[in-house]
Amino acid sequence: MVAEKRESLDFNKPLTTMVKKSNPPTVVLEPAIDPHDPALYEGEIETTGVAGFGAVDDTRLASYRAHGFLVIHGAFDEDAIRAARDELHRMAHSDDPQCDSVHYEGGIAKYVARRERLEAGKHMDKLVLGHVFDGLPGASPEIRAGLLRKFMGFCAHHPPLAALAHHSELLGILQRLVGEPLRLFQEMALVKPPGGREKPWHQDHAYFNFPLDTRVVGVWIALDQVDVGNGCMVVLPGGHLQGPRIHFMRRDYQICDSEIHEQFQQRVALPMQPGDLLLFDGKLPHGTPTNHTQGHRWAVQYHYVGESVRTDAEIDYREEFGSEGKNVTC
Repeated sequence: MVAEKRESLDFNKPLTTMVKKSNPPTVVLEPAIDPHDPALYEGEIETTGVAGFGAVDDTRLASYRAHGFLVIHGAFDEDAIRAARDELHRMAHSDDPQCDSVHYEGGIAKYVARRERLEAGKHMDKLVLGHVFDGLPGASPEIRAGLLRKFMGFCAHHPPLAALAHHSELLGILQRLVGEPLRLFQEMALVKPPGGREKPWHQDHAYFNFPLDTRVVGVWIALDQVDVGNGCMVVLPGGHLQGPRIHFMRRDYQICDSEIHEQFQQRVALPMQPGDLLLFDGKLPHGTPTNHTQGHRWAVQYHYVGESVRTDAEIDYREEFGSEGKNVTC
């Protein structure tokens, strides 16, 4: 791991980002998944954190390294959050959302012609369950928006969302955590409509072709009030220190439910208010339950690594995180 050298970092250096495509977005129609056991997300409710970016001192960074996460309350003001929400609402109703990919809940399938479902889509048999299409489903904008699950790759075309990712105080904290100037490599808007699906327990690093010692930092920003009822983050504090966990293709590419049940005493749920921010380590086990309310739950998530880090096509995440060849069952 790279030793922290705060005095040597250039906090004014522009953030490096991935080069974005100009092609129409990939459209993913995800299948309906089986209901999860509610007990998977039962745990202590954690409401502590720090108030604002200015409160993140060396002690708080040490706590992040030990526990794998840190909540910053009131990180973004009301105007920034409203602008981000409004931008996402426009994208959700647009025929051209200007992003890399759009993912829909399983209920959207009934609005796609059977022939299209059988012939036009390519089955996703690895990290994303569902079928890929070249265009948006043939439903009204209101129906599409009501079944939206995720946008990916949007900062290049949506300034209010880029403003959150490029916030100078946030970037300063992230540079202190990774030990070098940053690269933003993933942007996601995570939507849970009423009844929106669970994201099962997983480690984000399991989805990335980075060396295992890479410092990956996730940033999850609440755009609504979030709690266990509508799908807040639930984490295993300190779980990142145990390294990779075996992931299986079940309801998603996920950690086995039985492993999470065994660690029920460690689970912590993180309710948040609009504008609150969660920093979390790429190896921290976490998940979000089904949205059991009648409202949407909007959040955005960004992932950062050091500027010198590059994905490596020769790295097979399944060697460390996957079940293939490991002679284990879930």
